[in-house]
Amino acid sequence: MRILVASWPGYGHLLPMVPLIRAAQRRGAEVLVTTGADLAPVVERLGVPAHRSGLTLAESYARLPVVVGELPAAEQPAFAARHFFGAGAVDRARDIADLVAGWRPDLVVHDTLELGSATVAVGAGIPHVTHGYGPSVPGTDAFARVLGAAVAEAGLPDPVPAVLAAPYLEPCPPGLHGPDPEPWQDIRPIRPNAGEPGGYVLPPRDRPIVYLTLGTVVNQNPEAFRAVLEGCLRHPVDIVATTGPDVDPAVLGELPPQVLAAPYLPQADVLPHCTAVVSHCGAGTMFGALCHGLPHLAVPLGADQPANAAALAASGAGLVVTPDGVAAGLGRLLAEPSFRAAAERLAAGAAAMPTADEVLDGLVGSELQDRAAGLR
Repeated sequence: MRILVASWPGYGHLLPMVPLIRAAQRRGAEVLVTTGADLAPVVERLGVPAHRSGLTLAESYARLPVVVGELPAAEQPAFAARHFFGAGAVDRARDIADLVAGWRPDLVVHDTLELGSATVAVGAGIPHVTHGYGPSVPGTDAFARVLGAAVAEAGLPDPVPAVLAAPYLEPCPPGLHGPDPEPWQDIRPIRPNAGEPGGYVLPPRDRPIVYLTLGTVVNQNPEAFRAVLEGCLRHPVDIVATTGPDVDPAVLGELPPQVLAAPYLPQADVLPHCTAVVSHCGAGTMFGALCHGLPHLAVPLGADQPANAAALAASGAGLVVTPDGVAAGLGRLLAEPSFRAAAERLAAGAAAMPTADEVLDGLVGSELQDRAAGLR
């Protein structure tokens, strides 16, 4: 069996699909991951073959006619859907069509915003599923329609109706869903995880440990990072900070001994030792924290982070602050046990969700093959 996994070129889009990739490997499936050239080394470090398709993340930003953040807030989603993700889907679809002409997969798995592979799957009658990576953002259905229209305007089939009708793998545990209804018609829960261990051993620490990260996209703002770090340092805690693989921790300046900073550390190796998490509230970090029942101080800086942070705050497992509010927010998070209790409830809900192996068993059964026959 062949499975093609397609990812928008971002860590937060690829890594949530790794458990399903591992489940496919355990079944003996031939797995190939297609994404931008910038993420291909990450795929290869996972021990999975990489196919390079579409533009890199930097190239995708560089060709935008204007900077998204300079537009009025109400115009940003439609602009990103058309010129960023829609244009990216067209590029990736053309490269994947060439791949599929000689290597036809039995199943295509793509993240929520990577619809180039879905476009090819729709045209070729290949079963396809969407793998979510976080709580649904308000306006997802409208965003999808604009993205699909951009694909159709390039002379390719609009994949959105078929995508919304196909299975959607929902990693969001009970109690963390946003207020808007999901646009997908066939929602299947899949257990989130905190990533794969990398063999890192955290040096012994005498005080409670706070994990601090601003992820891999909005992390290139040293002023914001320093402001968040300074707020954390107002408390008697040790801090493990990751600046992102492309950011040297030296940008943070001279650090006191209670701060351990590195470009990247495996979450799965760090979080079991932590008391709390302070982050931008990217979905991967948020899910990693909740898998370990850790309360979370969210400092959203853009993209889907405000929606994630709002869902987190509504669950009772965290607080949402600006960089200037970190000191007060972290004080509450550490002092009030209700945040930890809510995070542990989310962790229990996540642990009860179907595993990737169980979900894959359902996807590759007769039901999916019957649906594939109906697509031809």
